[in-house]
Amino acid sequence: MRILSFLIALSVAAFVIIYPRAIASDMSSVPHGWLVLLLLGMSFCFVYGVGFKARNRFLAFLFSPLVAWTCVGVASFMIFFQTPVA
Repeated sequence: MRILSFLIALSVAAFVIIYPRAIASDMSSVPHGWLVLLLLGMSFCFVYGVGFKARNRFLAFLFSPLVAWTCVGVASFMIFFQTPVA
């Protein structure tokens, strides 16, 4: 699961860096809240993917694949598949 988390984090990072227009066509239409959740999920995937093991129970839960993949999945759905409110 660590390698999958690391690959998810790499793919999200590459996608956001290489093709940012997929998220928004201009700066005023960026879904900032969902983008923050996507980037947090990506960061959690990186932390878990590189093998960090927290001693604190809260941090261990926070950096688990359950939380990381949920953040990435929900944010990706909301950014890419939800129709914008106009």
